Amino acid sequence: MAERVRVGFVGLGHNGCEHIRQHLKVGKSEIAALCDVRKDRLERAVSEFGVTRLYDSFLDLCRDPELDAVSINTGDAFHKEPFLAALEAGKHVLIEKPVANTEKDILTMVEAAKSADPQLKIQVGYILRFMPVYEAIHQAASSGQLGDIYYMEGDYIHNLLYQAEQTDPHTGTNWYLEEEIPMVGGGSHPLDLLRWFSGNEVVSVSAYSNHVAFPAMRHDDCQVALYRFDDRTIAKVAALYAPRCEMAHFYNVRLYGTRGTVDRDSKAISESPEDVHPSFVPLDVASHLSAFGELSGHPFAPEIEDWLDAIVEDRSPRISLVDGASSCLAALMAVRAAREGREIDVPQLC
Repeated sequence: MAERVRVGFVGLGHNGCEHIRQHLKVGKSEIAALCDVRKDRLERAVSEFGVTRLYDSFLDLCRDPELDAVSINTGDAFHKEPFLAALEAGKHVLIEKPVANTEKDILTMVEAAKSADPQLKIQVGYILRFMPVYEAIHQAASSGQLGDIYYMEGDYIHNLLYQAEQTDPHTGTNWYLEEEIPMVGGGSHPLDLLRWFSGNEVVSVSAYSNHVAFPAMRHDDCQVALYRFDDRTIAKVAALYAPRCEMAHFYNVRLYGTRGTVDRDSKAISESPEDVHPSFVPLDVASHLSAFGELSGHPFAPEIEDWLDAIVEDRSPRISLVDGASSCLAALMAVRAAREGREIDVPQLC
């Protein structure tokens, strides 16, 4: 492999171009090729990044022998085909979350990865795992500071009404309104964090939803789920796409354990069995600050660096395909549980 990982990018919308900018910031890859079905996006990307190896077909990009890896930054419902093409061509893959928008697609992708070269490194873009505050929570949970965790919650409460204006002039459709599923595209973010903190798997889910605040969306815009983990932990996740307010502070993440509690960016830890009313103190976030300095927002740089280092060092990236797909699948089962009005078992991936 070349000294720098040669990466091709499929999808040059806001997310795809921001990934390219962060690759340049990390400095461990070569922006080798770009792909989008829209000519105007290709032209803008050429102007900004100076890349001349261009494709309007993801199949052609994935088959390019000069590429080591492919970053898939298409819309939620359009990940499967480029992912399968990249694996077939023997490329390492970074695939944005959610892995897919249907259970069938997820299972197809997981099976394809099992049959692919085991040396290929696949990272799923659950980016919140690279935010220092959540790394600090993960350390507190995994080290036993909180004791036995029995309840968790997290919310994706985000005003996305602007998406109604994002019709694609190339296709004449708006995939945000037609394809976006709030619990999957948004709610799977806090759910993925809760799975990571717990270290256990979701086994069943009950849910409710309604379609009141954002009628332009095809799917219900308010979705609330109650998850049961295999260690009997209970977790609540809400996904709201049209609140008339700012985004929920630190996704309203809370963890309750037998020795301590986390409330977003603070923790309260009992020092002894008699200490039943510990005070909240700030989490130790500074020790988890990456070289790129992201305390909030979207820490693409450390996520990208982890993937590139995994390729070079021949190790697993932080969020494997099965790990990321498990969060996505549990979110999809919540949507089904709300639709069918019953508790749903969550399939286990292995």
